[in-house]
Amino acid sequence: MKALIVYGTRYGTAAEIAEEMSRVMKEEGAEVDLVDSKGLKNFDITPYDLLVVGSGIKMGKWTKNALNFLKNNKEILTSKKVALFVSCGAANEEKSRAEGQEKYLDDVANKYLLNEPVATGLFGSVYDPEAKHGLMYKFTRSFIKKELEKQGIDTTKRHDYRDWDAIKEWARDLVAKNGR
Repeated sequence: MKALIVYGTRYGTAAEIAEEMSRVMKEEGAEVDLVDSKGLKNFDITPYDLLVVGSGIKMGKWTKNALNFLKNNKEILTSKKVALFVSCGAANEEKSRAEGQEKYLDDVANKYLLNEPVATGLFGSVYDPEAKHGLMYKFTRSFIKKELEKQGIDTTKRHDYRDWDAIKEWARDLVAKNGR
């Protein structure tokens, strides 16, 4: 199986997930190419059996480049197996996962894919008080900080909410269920 992983990232969280997926899928016998969606234009996806497309979520949105990849390849993706993943805060807590699945994966699949994805992956985010998130994040930062403090989390330190075992298992399943 030949797979292409295309990711959109702002702070590196989704890129790290994509890199780990690529490593695991290669261990499972897949031939994998890993590509950042930033600046990606006219990329030939015809040689690939499986396309894995993902993004970090910021302020409720996928990266523009990852969405453009889906939009620009909508027709050809009908003849491919496609899996979607996101790295987002909605995955950090059980109570918000269903909403995250619907908003960031199901809704995107409905809008940008003509066929159902073969898999979707909702993975956690990273809270990093040192990251430069921009003006809109500054407005919501105090709310996020208060929520984390209510949970007893030290907001002066970086916290990684990604479940690496789940990410590795998801990547293994992609290879197992979609051919080697």
